Amino acid sequence: MNQADAIPNRRPMRLLTHTAEAGSNTAALVVKGQGTASVLVAPEQKPFSIIFATDQQQQPTLGLDIDSQQVRLWYKDAGGQLHILDTKPGVGLNPEGESQPYWLSLDTNNSRVRYGKGEMLRTLMLFEYSWADAVTPTQASPLAFTKDLAQVQVLPVEVLGLEILAIPVNLDPAPHIVPSDAVTLESLSLNTSSVIADLPPACQQLYATVAGRGITITPADFPEFPEAIQHSIVTPGCLCYEKLKEKDPIFGYLRVTIDGNLGDSPGQPYVLEIWPAGNGSPIHNHGRACAIIQVLFGKIQVSLFAALSPAITQPWGQVVFNAGDVTFLTPDYYQIHQLQNPLKKPDGLFCATIQSYRYPDSDHVHYEYFDYIEDGSIHQFTPDSDWTYLEFKALIQKEWQATQ
Repeated sequence: MNQADAIPNRRPMRLLTHTAEAGSNTAALVVKGQGTASVLVAPEQKPFSIIFATDQQQQPTLGLDIDSQQVRLWYKDAGGQLHILDTKPGVGLNPEGESQPYWLSLDTNNSRVRYGKGEMLRTLMLFEYSWADAVTPTQASPLAFTKDLAQVQVLPVEVLGLEILAIPVNLDPAPHIVPSDAVTLESLSLNTSSVIADLPPACQQLYATVAGRGITITPADFPEFPEAIQHSIVTPGCLCYEKLKEKDPIFGYLRVTIDGNLGDSPGQPYVLEIWPAGNGSPIHNHGRACAIIQVLFGKIQVSLFAALSPAITQPWGQVVFNAGDVTFLTPDYYQIHQLQNPLKKPDGLFCATIQSYRYPDSDHVHYEYFDYIEDGSIHQFTPDSDWTYLEFKALIQKEWQATQ
């Protein structure tokens, strides 16, 4: 194993995906010999196979069988002879009721395949096979044909979704975004941050709007704004305190919208969210939108989930973002999460985040909801507004002045 491979996460490449036609069980790879197929199948949990094939019939194929007991990696040579490469028990079909995608990654450059469930992240890998050391230097690899593999087939089940990532699962994108002049050789080596140029255009457009130094909750005409918000949250009879009493406890935060719905985001594209100490959101997704999130005040804990399913209640990871930190999500990465202010009542300070959303240009559906989990089932949340920003600011300022 070389040193680069020993580092689990490094700077991501530009993300590129495309989705097969609805109901299709076949899709082309973006680049021959590499890519990742993410497959969502019907909930009956029947055994199936993900197969990488060439454009020609009677040519070698590489496939993974997935059943209730195990996964089995194999290839067929040009003569149709089946060769079993490896098996792994305990990572096959999901338990009943646990709906999440299965993915298979082909990486001819590094002579390996990887398999996992949920988002296409190395962190969520369950099985890996490498043929780099399977032959001596004088032998030709029997898997040399993988460089010509050009399409994915899923058989024999009903396919609900088939998505192709142009790159193999190698490098998980770091969730922190920093300006390019903050990147160092050390941060590149350790993958402590991403830069916005590595992310899809929708993220780049949002970052250009909301990640600047002028986005703040200490405006020149009301620098006491944070102190006034905190007072309003903890004081009975005040604006924030009373509004929070009206809400479902799992939605224990305030949504202050900045702009109207322009038709290119689920709900309003820019939202100031106020998170009292100890409060948070349900586990939810974002309608396959891209998002940029900047912490303006306090800190927020983000718990990450492999898929949105009532059976998946344990996060695979958690990240805490502090004031000034910027993070992101895309349809492929970090789409399902739960946010919570980790500070404790009654003395903990609130957190304020600016959330910004935009559908990728390739999205022609525009799903207008955030799906979330409550009481063991999935519900739809229509993005709403407690106040507009200018209205909220004026009300808090008036309330604050009355206390002076």
